[in-house]
Amino acid sequence: MRRGWRIPRAAVAGVAGLGVIAGLTLRTANYPGLLPPGTPDPELDLGLRLVCAAAVLIAVTLAYLTFARRQDEPLALACLPGLVVTGVILRHLVVTLPGVTRLQPAARVVPGAGSWVLLVSGVVMTAAGLAAAFAVRRAA
Repeated sequence: MRRGWRIPRAAVAGVAGLGVIAGLTLRTANYPGLLPPGTPDPELDLGLRLVCAAAVLIAVTLAYLTFARRQDEPLALACLPGLVVTGVILRHLVVTLPGVTRLQPAARVVPGAGSWVLLVSGVVMTAAGLAAAFAVRRAA
């Protein structure tokens, strides 16, 4: 039974990584009005996108190691990149967007589809890593 669960957990982490890549290609903010000059762009900036992409690379590597070694230990660490992606997006949702809305309420800045895809993918990656960690703990 344990062996059967290992593959789906690694596959879920890999699919979540693909979700992060998809989320990085989508808009992370929607604003129908024009922002006044000097207002920061509400989209997720390049540095944070690169952090999320690096987290995906780490998570995919851990999922591959799980497949190759047939052990849950590498996948247990996938919760860390998942937490990074989740944290980056929560920061983007909670700090950046309300700040822009205060500057220009007429713009009605709201999270874009990319933000939600990234958030869900980060949470799923975290959950897959935690499930693997609990499996390792139960096996010990």
